[in-house]
Amino acid sequence: MMSKPPEELPDRVFIPPTIRVALPEDVVAISKMWLKFMQYNAMFDSSFEVKPKVTARFAREIQDRLEDSNYRIAVAEIDNGLVGYCFSYVSRKPYFFRLGKFGFIGDLFVEETYRRRGIGRMLVNDAHAFFERRGIEQVELLVAAKNIDTIKFWEKLGYIKLLEWMYRKR
Repeated sequence: MMSKPPEELPDRVFIPPTIRVALPEDVVAISKMWLKFMQYNAMFDSSFEVKPKVTARFAREIQDRLEDSNYRIAVAEIDNGLVGYCFSYVSRKPYFFRLGKFGFIGDLFVEETYRRRGIGRMLVNDAHAFFERRGIEQVELLVAAKNIDTIKFWEKLGYIKLLEWMYRKR
């Protein structure tokens, strides 16, 4: 009788990340991930292209929001290194709408080598918990229309299309 071959091990052993609130010392790493996020989105449309040397400005904006209770900047950390982040905040609809406050997920990024391991979902769950603690009943976000994989990701989490955001160049 032949013995069974050993089960193949994955290319790398996955260590689950720690999801935590961002600290001031994380701002530079978050800014670098944000630039990758923008470069990725620019593949879908040039409207996402950013100015040169803009990460320092973005870092200051992140730094300013770390202490603001209406913002949640969470990071995914593995072995003392950041592999993802989620930038979310509480916003408000104009006076005319029944829905007053709502949650908004501005950015969700996971380093490419760590994707499809549940880290994005963990970061989104953290954002949802942040909104739930504040009594927020609706969470919104924007996705590049041509980014089909990301649209599918959000749909799996229960998100539905609300608007079709369009533009025209002259």
